[in-house]
Amino acid sequence: MKNTFLRKTLAIVLLTVILSAGLTALVFRYTGVGAYAGIKLRELAPSASFLAERSAEFLQGTMSYREYQITVVESKNIWGASPYIFTADKTLFVFPQNLDSEQAQEMLTLAKQNLDAVLAGKSVSRGSWRAADAIVGAPVWGNDGSVIGAVFLIKPIRELNMAMNSLWTALLIAIVVVAFLMLIPAYLMSRKLTGPLKQMNEAALAMAHGNFSVRAQADGRDELAQLGQTLNYLSGALSHTIGDLTFERNRLRTTLDGLGEGVISVNLNGQIMQYNPSSVQLLGGASTDAPETLPQFQSLLPQVEEVLKTGLPQVAEHKCREAVARVTISPLRDGGSQVEGAVLLIQDVTESVRLEQTRKDYVANVSHELRTPLASIRSLSDALSDGLIKKEDDRKRYYGYIQKESMRLSRLIDDLLELSRLQSGTIALTKQRMDVQDILYDVAQRYESAARERGLSIRLNVADSFPEVYGNPDRTEQVLIILLDNAIKHGSADEPLALGAEISGDKVLVHVSNAGTIAEEDIAHLFERFYKADRSHSGEGTGLGLSIAQEIMSLLDEKIWAQNRNGRVEFTFTLSLNAEKV
Repeated sequence: MKNTFLRKTLAIVLLTVILSAGLTALVFRYTGVGAYAGIKLRELAPSASFLAERSAEFLQGTMSYREYQITVVESKNIWGASPYIFTADKTLFVFPQNLDSEQAQEMLTLAKQNLDAVLAGKSVSRGSWRAADAIVGAPVWGNDGSVIGAVFLIKPIRELNMAMNSLWTALLIAIVVVAFLMLIPAYLMSRKLTGPLKQMNEAALAMAHGNFSVRAQADGRDELAQLGQTLNYLSGALSHTIGDLTFERNRLRTTLDGLGEGVISVNLNGQIMQYNPSSVQLLGGASTDAPETLPQFQSLLPQVEEVLKTGLPQVAEHKCREAVARVTISPLRDGGSQVEGAVLLIQDVTESVRLEQTRKDYVANVSHELRTPLASIRSLSDALSDGLIKKEDDRKRYYGYIQKESMRLSRLIDDLLELSRLQSGTIALTKQRMDVQDILYDVAQRYESAARERGLSIRLNVADSFPEVYGNPDRTEQVLIILLDNAIKHGSADEPLALGAEISGDKVLVHVSNAGTIAEEDIAHLFERFYKADRSHSGEGTGLGLSIAQEIMSLLDEKIWAQNRNGRVEFTFTLSLNAEKV
């Protein structure tokens, strides 16, 4: 602790002493004068009564003036205050010699202020630290019970303050001396208090570094001793717990080191002991879910129980929406052959399953697409070879059908080979400067007649002045032909086809659109092989054109997509404006 707590404790003790002394001095400063004035008033009260009795004797003629002068006037210094004596008619006949001084006039004014009260038979005793002077007044009673005069003894507050200042100075000196003397016991007591705490801190640091044999000081019965005993108990408990945790950690490490996917380990009772976040995600849960709360894990419990019973591994597949997970359940053994739990290895095999399904679909689609023209050609050729067609016009028509189906079969094979080459990764497409405006005009002009045959027109939307782009001219033209051919097949005679290009940031967006809409669930599959969203045109095309277009754009590091926009189906692909994008 580097004596920090010691310094703080010592500072608190000293601060307490200093504040206590300061507050004592402050209270004494404001209450001492009043208290001292009260003492003086109590001392002056008997003197005032004595003077009133002597003055009564003098005023009633039972005491001669000489005796009164000796008793009252000449002995006035023994009263400790200035005497002021009045007759019943408020005539002052005893007063200090220096009556003309400012202080004497102030005391005379104070006496006159209380004169009426005393002549009315009341005694007066007033004085505090707020007052200017301390005054005691007593009535002079005649033998008939009437007030025949008034006696006042006045002590100037200045004299009280002088006495109090001496006391105040002595008190300050005493406070300073005591504060310095308290340093030694405060330091010793603080050291005695912080010493065990420092030792406990060192013991706790040793425990944090793995040394659980260290023990804290625990002598005595006070709170510090109880804290030391608790710390020692904690050390023993931690030693035992760390041993158990080390064993569990080593077992978990052994399990996880050979596995890189989702992992769940269970004990002999099927209760989950360890799991990682990937296991929850692969089972279709959220990151905050526990595996045992997931229905997918509950469905695996029968296989888990079988593995725990037989000690033989099992494999199961689990589907969650579009994802597929393969779960391998293996027994977890101790050092011997005893099964003490099981480990579930969960792998995401969605891609491999999807790839296998795609392969199967591809073979099935290719077989279907090849079988249709071949079956047509065979039936037509059988009819011709068997002589069933007698008329020359009918034979020519049949020959035309055979030629059309042969060409369809040839296009299908060419598209399959083209798609296979593009997907093989052996084709490298280079980019160069090209005029996208010329390509759009050329393709629109070449397909204008094909569009007119279907009652369609082509509208070109491109600026007269358009910058050159970077791309592959032949492949860009191929993609445009695929998209335009697709638009011609699915367009409506009421609306023209549209080709256009616009600049968006560092890209040029090329659009091909036709009237109509595509179901949202079909848009995500448009670029799959053999996928045909419009079943009414299922006999046209091979279903590979959009897949080829997507592969070309991917090889050019560009993008292509489709969307419904303002009652039209719009296909868009990107081209780069900047050479560094090549």
